[in-house]
Amino acid sequence: MAYMIYQRYRTAVLEAYADDPDVGHHLEAARSYRIWLATLTLEPAVKSALVEQALVIESAFERLAANRQAHRVE
Repeated sequence: MAYMIYQRYRTAVLEAYADDPDVGHHLEAARSYRIWLATLTLEPAVKSALVEQALVIESAFERLAANRQAHRVE
C-alpha cells in the first residue's frame, strides 16, 4: 500500500519539475533533507518511514537531473 503512495510522490515531482531549470538545486535540497531526517532521534519505524519518503523524492530529482545531463551530452 505504501508503495502506491510513494509512487504518487515520485510522479508528482517528475511532472511538476520536468522543465524546471533548478533541478540540480532541488536535488541537493532533497538530499540534504533526507540526510537531516536520518539524524533525528525518533522511533526507528517512524524515522525509517520519513527517510523512505524523502528518498523517493530525492530519486525523482536524480532522475530529472540525469535526464538533463543525458540531453546535454547528445
